[in-house]
Amino acid sequence: MTTPDAKAPEPRRNQDILEFYRERIMLLLAVAILIFISPFAVLNIIQGRIFLGIAVSGVIATFAIDGLAIYFKRRPPIPFEFLLVPTVAAIGISLKTDAIYGALWCYPGVLMCYFVLPRRWAIAGSLGLLAVAAPLVLMSLGQDIALRFVVSLALTIVVIYIITDVIRELQDELLSQAITDPLTGAYNRRQMEFTLDEALERHKRTSAPASVLLIDIDHFKKINDDLGHDAGDRVLKALVLLIKNRSRKLDRLFRMGGEEFLLLLPDTPAAAAMVQAENLRGRIAEGNLLKNRRVTVSIGVADIQRDLTHESWVKMADTALYQAKETGRNRVIRADAAALVADPAEADGRRARQRQK
Repeated sequence: MTTPDAKAPEPRRNQDILEFYRERIMLLLAVAILIFISPFAVLNIIQGRIFLGIAVSGVIATFAIDGLAIYFKRRPPIPFEFLLVPTVAAIGISLKTDAIYGALWCYPGVLMCYFVLPRRWAIAGSLGLLAVAAPLVLMSLGQDIALRFVVSLALTIVVIYIITDVIRELQDELLSQAITDPLTGAYNRRQMEFTLDEALERHKRTSAPASVLLIDIDHFKKINDDLGHDAGDRVLKALVLLIKNRSRKLDRLFRMGGEEFLLLLPDTPAAAAMVQAENLRGRIAEGNLLKNRRVTVSIGVADIQRDLTHESWVKMADTALYQAKETGRNRVIRADAAALVADPAEADGRRARQRQK
């Protein structure tokens, strides 16, 4: 059975809600089918219903093959979508042979679709099963029972769809809470670390450029002291909105903490990042973020380098930001690639001292 990996991909909005659990579900389902369905395969063969017994055995075999592969941590050889073929065939033969008893297998078949297959395949599989089963029930059991069967199975499909849709919305809401800052809507620090690691890994593989802008609001403590924290919160939210409006869709803005933000610019070398940083600095200074009070920012820029960690990359930008603060604020400074902070506590200490000014 697969186990969560420390570097497992972060979940995404509107993704397949069972994507990371599907192999686990498949393994448990394979065990359940082996235990509960095998007796029916044997019984059908003993009773002379050879085709049905073979069809049920095919279902057991295909699920067992994938289940064993998952158990031994290998890729399942049979795509999950192809599992529909023996399953629908077995249900169809059962409907033809056992009439109403065969119809009962349609309900776990629909459930299997939604738990084993991606959403589109699940919808197609469940509707396909309904389309196959309905005429067989009509021929075997008559119009009255066929009508009740079609309505009940269709209602089952609709209910499962609604439930999975609600779960998806709840998942998106929880995901938003997990990766974003509740005040500003920018991504949080945990998501920043993961995203920077992804950019570093991409750079190692493809040498793709990237840069970060470390953005700090000048004299933010004074804004809070003079006008209150509500005013400070309004400035933070207005700043995030302005930066997002001036950024590309692929850029990512993170709140580091307090009044400090980091903007990741993928596929952007240092020279282009400096232009973007200067543009943002000017827009913010002219942006009227706070009524009757000018708000400015200082920005440190650092482009990606080989053999960096996300910590050392941020420290490069922090060194440049510190220089911007020390040389007068409301300016942009690019980091020197050799100017890494040796002491991990030094950067945090500098931030604390700047906030007190």
